[in-house]
Amino acid sequence: MDDDKYGILIHEYVKNGSHRVRFHIQEYKGTEYLDIREFYLDDADLWKPTRKGITVRPHLYAEFLHGVVEAADHLGGDASGLLDGDEP
Repeated sequence: MDDDKYGILIHEYVKNGSHRVRFHIQEYKGTEYLDIREFYLDDADLWKPTRKGITVRPHLYAEFLHGVVEAADHLGGDASGLLDGDEP
């Protein structure tokens, strides 16, 4: 997707009218991290990050994904196709 000052924007979805959840790849000290964070629309119509989010280290990507798929299965969703690149 797009690069911005928070890293490489991989995906985003609308949470409500003034909040979005964004997935960025960020680099810190030569290592890339996955950052999933809630953003809000400020008074100047700029998207700003909140403290609500998680940063995943590269060696934990697979474990994180495994947890998301298990949560989807538990909640009655079928996330197995997402692992093959299918869109939601």
